[in-house]
Amino acid sequence: MTVGASRPQPTTIVWDFGGVLFRWDPATLIARTLPHRISAEHSAQHWKHQFFARPDGEWVAFDRGTLTEDDVVTGIAQRLAWPQTEVRAVVNAISDELQPIEGSIRLLKALHQRGHRLNFLSNMPAPLADHLQRQHAFLALFASGIYSSHVQLIKPEAAIYTLAQQRFGGDPAATLFIDDIPENIEAAQRYGWQARLFTGPDALETELRELGLMD
Repeated sequence: MTVGASRPQPTTIVWDFGGVLFRWDPATLIARTLPHRISAEHSAQHWKHQFFARPDGEWVAFDRGTLTEDDVVTGIAQRLAWPQTEVRAVVNAISDELQPIEGSIRLLKALHQRGHRLNFLSNMPAPLADHLQRQHAFLALFASGIYSSHVQLIKPEAAIYTLAQQRFGGDPAATLFIDDIPENIEAAQRYGWQARLFTGPDALETELRELGLMD
């Protein structure tokens, strides 16, 4: 079976974690943990960017595996002029934020039962990656996977897709990548993978059926 005129049906499915298999809403996390920081001047979205999303920021280096958790807490506290106790409170709350998304886990298990090869590619600091591996037995469904902090590369850099392809094998054109960040999807498509932007389990299920991966 083919997808469209020339794309083969995927034989390998690569999952992102945060925001796809696990809940990840950093703006809500900050608002819940430090409600006094939210104001008309500085919204939760503003602090999300300042805390987590700056390309030159500490959290990106944490994802890359080049800063320790203590260094991240110290650096963010200094840059934002926040007490370290507040930054630490946000960091400590993340493990509880990363709860499995029930609908996504259902799809993951259904794909595994149908014999599809499953891998993961996640930007994830090492302490959180270790936490997920300890807590969730369903991660054993994955044949292989890459955490950014374990290889010191991050999405959407081209090098991490090259490494993933080498590790996962198979035909790039028959690899389906699922992620919730448009830049990561675009990078995967440039590499030659098929890719779908995750907007929720129901929409993903429809797309998987259209690709012939589910009944």
